Amino acid sequence: MKLLLHKISGRKWKPAKPNSRWQDNPRFVEYFQTQMSTAHETGYAGALRSATGDRPLPRAVSVGAGKGNKERALVKAGLVEHFDLYEVSADRIAESQRLAAEEGLSANFDEHLADALEEDIVERYDLVLWLSALHHMFDVDKALEWSVRALKPGGFLLIYEYVGPTRLQWHPTETRCARRFLKENHDLVGVDPKRVRRGTTFRRYKQFLRDPSEAPQSNLIPAAYERHTGEAMQILGGSAIHLCGGFVTGLEDQDPTIHDRVIALDKDLRNQGHYHFGYGLWQKPT
Repeated sequence: MKLLLHKISGRKWKPAKPNSRWQDNPRFVEYFQTQMSTAHETGYAGALRSATGDRPLPRAVSVGAGKGNKERALVKAGLVEHFDLYEVSADRIAESQRLAAEEGLSANFDEHLADALEEDIVERYDLVLWLSALHHMFDVDKALEWSVRALKPGGFLLIYEYVGPTRLQWHPTETRCARRFLKENHDLVGVDPKRVRRGTTFRRYKQFLRDPSEAPQSNLIPAAYERHTGEAMQILGGSAIHLCGGFVTGLEDQDPTIHDRVIALDKDLRNQGHYHFGYGLWQKPT
């Protein structure tokens, strides 16, 4: 059954349309990055540079690495010397290899078309990296247990992940606030607020059929992280940005305050206990 789920989840990857996601918006990206670190290049890269004293880590592993874009960026930044990349999609591995060759970085990467969690790896890596991949795991507790075991003493576990509602089934409070925001700004955004839909059992099942690996245990990640590291993840927020951000990307010329108002709503929801993204950087004791 697990092999079948991997096969379905690893179907041919289709890129998103440009400027259609909140991730395409520099203001929203900055909001998350400065929460992780205000040093160096900010974000998780800046936090890692601060933690390592700006020394490159010899060997790292990234599970669910996709096209390897973020991993290549860490190599080019001088933060990692060599990566093992694990993926269950042959298309993404092929694209990752092509891009690494194009940038002259092939020697810095070994690609594996395999489930990393099925391999018994003990104290091999200086960095275990989870970037928007841990929430695709069917057992996040096992994934984090594997991560800690795979780290050398003194190595780092770095996580930047979606930790919101499972199967992307939005909470009624999130949905209500996002709809209200879109309604209040309809003249500018021009989006039917009903496009933001609350979670239901039927929609959860549809999401499972669409992609079985999409957030099956996402909401369990913070507790599992704390259980295996003894530290709490940093909750970044993101519910309002996730639900509304893609609709307002590109509208800053018409309303310079639109992004700040989404962020203000996001902070308010985070204070109410609604969030979609979390971050953690932990060093294994020596």
